[in-house]
Amino acid sequence: MRKYLGLAVLSAAIVASAGACGTKGGGGPSRVGDGGRGSLGSGGSGAGFVFGNGGGSVIDTGNPNSGGAPADVDPTNANITHPTCQAGNCTDFPEAPIMGEGVPMNAPQLFGDPTNYTAGSLCVLEPQLSANGKPGAMLPANWVRPRFRVAGVPAGVDLLEIRIHSPVEANDLVAYTKYSAAGGIAPSWYLPKEIWTGVPSTDPLQNRPSGSGLANNAAGQPVSVLIRGVNSSAPGKPIGIQGDFNIAPVVATGSMVFWTVNSGEVTLQSSKLLGFAVGDEGVANALTLEQVAWAGEIGEDGAVQRGVYDDPPLKDFKDGQVRCIGCHTTVPDDTGGVLFGDDWPWSLAGAKLNTGAMPTGIAAGAQAIMKTPWWGQQAMTKAHWAAGDKTIVTSYGTTFTSGAKRDKPWAKLPHYASEGGGPDDKIKWHSLAWIDAEYAATIPVTVAPGKEGDYGSPDWDARNKAVTAAEGTGWGLIKTGDTAASAVSPSLSHDGKSIVYVTSDYTPDGHPDATATTADVKTVAFSRTGGASTPLNGAADPGLLEYYPSYSQDDKLIAFTQAPKPGTASPDGPYYNRFGKIMVVPAGGATATQPAVELAANDPGTCGGDDVTKGIINSWPKWSPNAVPVKANGKTYYFLVFSSARKYGDEFSKQFALPVNPLSSFKGLSQSSQLYLAAVVVDDATGAITSYPAVYIWNQNRTPAANGASTATLQYSNLTPAWDPIELPPLVIPDVPSDIVPK
Repeated sequence: MRKYLGLAVLSAAIVASAGACGTKGGGGPSRVGDGGRGSLGSGGSGAGFVFGNGGGSVIDTGNPNSGGAPADVDPTNANITHPTCQAGNCTDFPEAPIMGEGVPMNAPQLFGDPTNYTAGSLCVLEPQLSANGKPGAMLPANWVRPRFRVAGVPAGVDLLEIRIHSPVEANDLVAYTKYSAAGGIAPSWYLPKEIWTGVPSTDPLQNRPSGSGLANNAAGQPVSVLIRGVNSSAPGKPIGIQGDFNIAPVVATGSMVFWTVNSGEVTLQSSKLLGFAVGDEGVANALTLEQVAWAGEIGEDGAVQRGVYDDPPLKDFKDGQVRCIGCHTTVPDDTGGVLFGDDWPWSLAGAKLNTGAMPTGIAAGAQAIMKTPWWGQQAMTKAHWAAGDKTIVTSYGTTFTSGAKRDKPWAKLPHYASEGGGPDDKIKWHSLAWIDAEYAATIPVTVAPGKEGDYGSPDWDARNKAVTAAEGTGWGLIKTGDTAASAVSPSLSHDGKSIVYVTSDYTPDGHPDATATTADVKTVAFSRTGGASTPLNGAADPGLLEYYPSYSQDDKLIAFTQAPKPGTASPDGPYYNRFGKIMVVPAGGATATQPAVELAANDPGTCGGDDVTKGIINSWPKWSPNAVPVKANGKTYYFLVFSSARKYGDEFSKQFALPVNPLSSFKGLSQSSQLYLAAVVVDDATGAITSYPAVYIWNQNRTPAANGASTATLQYSNLTPAWDPIELPPLVIPDVPSDIVPK
């Protein structure tokens, strides 16, 4: 019937694409030592600071303020930070310099006065600093601590000075670290965690509230950075670079769960969901294929369990087993469930994070409807997730490429390659649709294992009749007024009043295809019957591709991906388009005074060596679960995460190329992608949007090791993130030492 095409059909991108804080005081410079670490680094002692590099910490990822969130907050807004010291008198930075391993004791004399440097080729990779009138990157006040990395270091330079200044601090922080470009990787220097987050209130030396560190005290204003380099054995005038980065006066909440893949082959280990809470210094498995209890997936004709027609059979998978956890969305019932798209024939499935158990709140009849083929991405919101109204918004395949209309939930494709040449028929167009998660009517979807199948049998007929009869009560189509086009990729507003979605000319997998030539963003008022849609001004240019829309938490903004249409400048369609860029537009559409804004985060900066003329695949923006208005400065702070294939490589992971699957329609770039954070700030009075450079999420490839070692590193391509107020189990992972020099 049909030869299995593999996971590449779903996402061609995967196949192409430190110690204790001593008291403030004098004394000589301190050293990075091997003093033991307690849960937050209470081991070690001595003059100045001592940073141990053993032991680990337990982070309560169920707490949205874990990982160093400010504890002293405005009672009217639990996200706004307050300093715990007077400006100019904060003592988060030590008086004595921090000396890394192997650093000569005369390092301060080698560099001299802070003004002693000349501009050169030095360039800061992380964090991106202000330059040419543009602001530097912005981190939430409870984000994972920043690390500092440079590129463009001339030959012979083997010693770096990192000098950090904040007007709230009594001292500048000065640190010295050895530089080595071994393995082609720029070394990392991590701001010590105790400086970033503050010292626990239980620490007898300080007795300050948790969250009283630099991230809290300096929030809301730029932090200046000067990095200088010198040859320690033949010192001359140091080279240097200076700029600012920003700490937002708010924290980010929730946890990030993202799809990750490392191979074009479909195996039990090739793809999974990883997750971390804000502030975690690593990630952990959130859901694997081996865990998923959802079973009994059915072939497109409804006659056999999915997998029976595979030629050859897929190794390690049972017939009817879920094969992919793609395009996941969190179930808004706070029980840790996700819904996601499975592999061909694109049915929907679900599971609880961490355990793989069946998700709660999805009745048996709804589960049966989800097992029909040709669904697209799904969306849910708490506004429509209560008893009597639990609605899943998705898209339903209605028309095949041959032009044939879909007249049954399960049926043979109108055309198979094995029955007359040419490719298998596929779904061409979808309609927006809904599924009632509480629909409990009995639908006989248990298909006996075997090769014979029951196509046309009474059991097969009963399945089709039951799903057909459920239309209007268990599921239905949402009218939009679109003709001769597909409606896919819905995002529900959090107030439940509207849907933003994409129209396209070709969506065989439930999203705009790599070979599609059109993609525009529209909105329609939400109801189960639908209505007339409206193009979203600023995101519906017929001369461009616009796709993957997403509402901000307060429904005031919509993020989306924009790219050029296929042509001589770009061969790609709206699926991991190499020239994609992240845009933000007011939810009501762009106006002359409030236009769509291209985020500064699209620019990879000048340090990474990216050739932007070849593309870096910025894609898939998702907002954080909080948008925070700050009354003091009249601005609202937003954060979003997105995927990008810009160059990366550190002590945890390196960019790699995924093998191209010749059966896939995707012919784009094959390099792996990673996740990046972007800050967006809106002036509440004018609506003006200011965006900030991207922050590489350095913890995304660091995980507890299965063999008992402290940590392991990951070599995965990280895609399709979701950022929601969900709980993950506490993540036990050692902190990263401040000083890391490649050997």
